[in-house]
Amino acid sequence: MSNISTQVEQRGTYFPAGFQDDIDVAECALDEQLEQLHRQYAAASRAASRARFELELLEARDDIHANVLAQARRQRAAADTRCTRLMSAIDALEARLERVGDGE
Repeated sequence: MSNISTQVEQRGTYFPAGFQDDIDVAECALDEQLEQLHRQYAAASRAASRARFELELLEARDDIHANVLAQARRQRAAADTRCTRLMSAIDALEARLERVGDGE
């Protein structure tokens, strides 16, 4: 019984030995998901940078119609929003991985 109580104290919850493999697989899945989110964030960041650059170029010209500028502004805002949401998802997943690593 002392082995079980030691596990409960260390991890905060008790997991029977047969479930350890499932926990390890879940941690690997979280790691893979985090890597995928980082790749998506990198792509979204490049898209947001490109949208900002294109908007600056369009705003510098005098012959651009207002509708085209409005569309460019919407695209830039959408790209920035996507970056923000992906970063929030990354932060949440990293926090979850820390909790799993700490044994909660």
